[in-house]
Amino acid sequence: MRVLRTARLALRPIEEADLSTLVERINDFEIARWLSVVPFPYTQADAKWFLAHARDDAGKVWVIDDGQLRGIIGLGHEFGYWLERGAWGRGLATEAGRAVLGWHFAQPGAGEVFAGHFLGNDRSANVLAKLGFEPVGLRLSPCRARGHEVHSRLMRLTPDRWASRA
Repeated sequence: MRVLRTARLALRPIEEADLSTLVERINDFEIARWLSVVPFPYTQADAKWFLAHARDDAGKVWVIDDGQLRGIIGLGHEFGYWLERGAWGRGLATEAGRAVLGWHFAQPGAGEVFAGHFLGNDRSANVLAKLGFEPVGLRLSPCRARGHEVHSRLMRLTPDRWASRA
């Protein structure tokens, strides 16, 4: 898997050695409440499951690392990311997102990318807007941490829109 580098970050594959830190960082309801598939509390077993599935995604899930594991970013069915609280407000999600989307759109035949954010998650809405995503519509999305579906905004980024922003 390719390591993507930015001015401040290394986006690298997740490793078994990351699991304890992963559990520590994401085991925070203020993070989990904004994510669809992340349970709360988050256990070592959850981290092992995630590691196995991240490896299955063949190079489309990265650790956001600035010397420490700060979060995860990925491009599977949808583009998604999370950062631990200590990394909020520093532009790391936008920086990591630019690297991942730049990698994606550099691939031959790269198609549009979808993402979503729960209504009320203004930080994520701002990141997606900075990256060039446009709203498509509203939907109900599962939230394991909350235990029910929540309203979310579906967003889309086309190759043409990405190229016009680069």
